[in-house]
Amino acid sequence: MRRAEFEIKDENEFEKLLKMANYGTLCLNDEPFCYAVPVNFIYYKKAIYFHGAMFGRKYELFLKNQNGSFSVVKEYSFIPSYFNSDLACPASQYFMSVFMEGKLLLVKENVKKAEVLDALMNKYQSEGEYLNISRNLEKYLGMLNKTAVYELQIASWSLKAKMGQNMKQEQFESMIDKLQKRGFSEDVSTVKMMKDLRHM
Repeated sequence: MRRAEFEIKDENEFEKLLKMANYGTLCLNDEPFCYAVPVNFIYYKKAIYFHGAMFGRKYELFLKNQNGSFSVVKEYSFIPSYFNSDLACPASQYFMSVFMEGKLLLVKENVKKAEVLDALMNKYQSEGEYLNISRNLEKYLGMLNKTAVYELQIASWSLKAKMGQNMKQEQFESMIDKLQKRGFSEDVSTVKMMKDLRHM
């Protein structure tokens, strides 16, 4: 990463971001271009899982090349230029992002498909109110046989946070004060993350 001050190597922060994110962007090779598509996903047992149909562009590209990348972004506060200057240049969006590369494979066993899809449902519909897939395999067999469940085995990851780490202490404290006074809902989580990263 070019700006080393924004890099985070803490695996706990990496996993926290993946668990809180609602979607990520899958990127596949489709020469002469790349094909990037947002997908719902679950970070489960140290891998990324998502699902789709057993046809279409994503599926066809996977069959040709199993290398893929995946990225996730969490937005924090927008920092208006007037927090720092009367010029436009200092305007900035605070965020945390992770970029991963790895090998894709299809989950073939229905038992594992069901396990992964149950984990996905628990993430997005944690209140339940549906028939558990693993415990009701016979009811779901038709759909499981038609559903592609992909696993991205993560070979490498790079976590970046732009949260004022490069500021001098006086500037940093001033930014915290301005965010607290503005009081937007996202400013609360931004201030907490800024302070946490400052003490890493």
